[in-house]
Amino acid sequence: MNPTPTLVANSWLTVFFALLLATLLSALVGWFVKKRALPLKPMMAFSSQQWRFIRIWVKVALVVGVILPLVMWVTFWEQSLVRQFFSCYLLTVAVQLACEVTLSRLLTQSVVVIIGTLYTGYRIWQVWEGLHLVAYPMYGLGLLGLVLCFWVANLIMLMSVAIPSIFPESEEQSAETG
Repeated sequence: MNPTPTLVANSWLTVFFALLLATLLSALVGWFVKKRALPLKPMMAFSSQQWRFIRIWVKVALVVGVILPLVMWVTFWEQSLVRQFFSCYLLTVAVQLACEVTLSRLLTQSVVVIIGTLYTGYRIWQVWEGLHLVAYPMYGLGLLGLVLCFWVANLIMLMSVAIPSIFPESEEQSAETG
């Protein structure tokens, strides 16, 4: 990886506007769902097997998406670009979690799917940029690559499991299950 001293996704201004935009869009969608102006389900309609998977997935997200980057933040503290990257990353995670808790209580539980999708997309950009900031030692590069792979997998999971769970059943699906 070539060292690049430029921060875009991990500049404080970009992070502020990305978090603001993602939070406002999520709140707007959640409000429209609550007012029944959007035909999305207020709760995720997961099967019991999907709920088991989601519970395990959340634990993996905690380890790979929060604890591992926190350890790396401390480990690479002396490198200012890497410190800024991990600070921006961890701020994004914290704001996402706060939004999920707050907006799911105030508006509708299914808003966590929208929040997760928007924030995961941004986080992938953040980690991709973070991979290219400095020449990491091999273990650091591998761990950060693992974090990136997890967030890409999370986006795939959101698109294939979570997003479909908040869409209303079509008349065809209702006829097949009924």
